[in-house]
Amino acid sequence: MKIAILGMGKIGSGVYEFVSNNPNLEVKRTLDLKVWMDNMTTDIDDIVNDPEIEAVVETMGGLEPARTYALKCLNAKKHYITANKLLVSEAMKELKDAADKSGAAFLFSASCGGGIPVLKCLHDQALSDDIVEFGGILNGTTNYMLDRIETDSMTYEDALKEAQSLGYAEADPTSDVDGLDAQRKLILGLAVGFGAYVKGEDIPVNGIRNIRPIDIAYFKEKGVSPRLIASCKKDGEAISADVCVHLFKSNASESAIKKNVNYAYYVGKQSGHFSFSGQGAGKYPTAANVISDLMRIISGAKHMLPNGLKDVSEIASGEYRYYVRISEEKAFLIESFAETALHKDDWAIIETKPINHKTLLNTLNATGESFFARMHK
Repeated sequence: MKIAILGMGKIGSGVYEFVSNNPNLEVKRTLDLKVWMDNMTTDIDDIVNDPEIEAVVETMGGLEPARTYALKCLNAKKHYITANKLLVSEAMKELKDAADKSGAAFLFSASCGGGIPVLKCLHDQALSDDIVEFGGILNGTTNYMLDRIETDSMTYEDALKEAQSLGYAEADPTSDVDGLDAQRKLILGLAVGFGAYVKGEDIPVNGIRNIRPIDIAYFKEKGVSPRLIASCKKDGEAISADVCVHLFKSNASESAIKKNVNYAYYVGKQSGHFSFSGQGAGKYPTAANVISDLMRIISGAKHMLPNGLKDVSEIASGEYRYYVRISEEKAFLIESFAETALHKDDWAIIETKPINHKTLLNTLNATGESFFARMHK
């Protein structure tokens, strides 16, 4: 099968290398901002109008021009494979409709978990069982930072600088540290596993930006480890979903996930719990998942999203106990939720009674700098 690759950065070049060693695939064209290879173009129409190209792989990232390119390719009946989580989370319904209309495949295994085949397995499991939970440590950058902050007593600022120097975090780390990257991956899991399309604005999200040494000292005293967790559950027709830091005891699977490794899981109503860990990003792990999608297309696969994808805007929020650090002068805002409290260095450190996540998040958003994390038994 002859393919085109859109974007010849780290992931695109990894796909190119894999294809070079695969007798079933051939790169006919590549696209980038500048031409620096014999088969390269800057014009998407050179790919769209080439009848020999059967499939297009997109590794550019971003919403535009990725959305425009995707629709052009799908409307031209070319299979479309993407590692672009932002594109899929924002435009999945539009792209699925275009793929269904043209008969082309639309697959995106590499857009969540990098080299981990969690979306592919989730899709297959959902064909035979009712998926009731999905989530995990879906962002390697924040996991690396939290590991360094916890294990080596680094500050948030120093951990971020190190993550940026290693290429884990972008110059603008907002998507990672504020939980938006994990939120987008959760949207994909909700769609593939639950058949539900949920917009990011409807999923409560709180990242790691405000974590401080005083929080880590408290966690060490309590023998717990912080991990940024994206999670969703289904109970009948009700769906709950959120992204926030959780505190795990040392014997929890999540506590063993170090550095920039990802950990993803799903639960089938009948089949039970399945979990995956591995490199959630990077040139070769992500490229390997792209190649897997191409080989699935050769074998006849076309879909990852179920038919009848439902718009869901009413997201439930369960009640849990939380660790909260808040300035002493603002502590009165949550004193009615407090189960225990202590005061240190102008901060109030509170362990709450069970409280609704959205209620806590909305309350703390008005306080300036504060930090909270979900506690586990």
